[in-house]
Amino acid sequence: MGDPVDDIIRVAALTMSEDQADRLVGWIALRTGRSKALARGDDTLARLRHVAENWLDDDQCRRLAGWIARRTALGEDPVPASPGAARRTAGGSGSLPA
Repeated sequence: MGDPVDDIIRVAALTMSEDQADRLVGWIALRTGRSKALARGDDTLARLRHVAENWLDDDQCRRLAGWIARRTALGEDPVPASPGAARRTAGGSGSLPA
């Protein structure tokens, strides 16, 4: 993997529907305590790039890129469950995927 932001965008462009990419933007907004409406960009991938570059630190971005790549390779939904849903499950923390 190279730059984690580029990795997230590459996986999103190649494997995610627009709805999945939009849900990922929403997940990151919720996770960082920001409004999804603040994500700037003309299309979903541009908004995803904006939130990955500006709302996540390098470690969070790297971990999310790896998690999305693993989920995609397994044919599973590449969008993490919402933080609230993760907290409701046994042992869930609502934090970024490890």
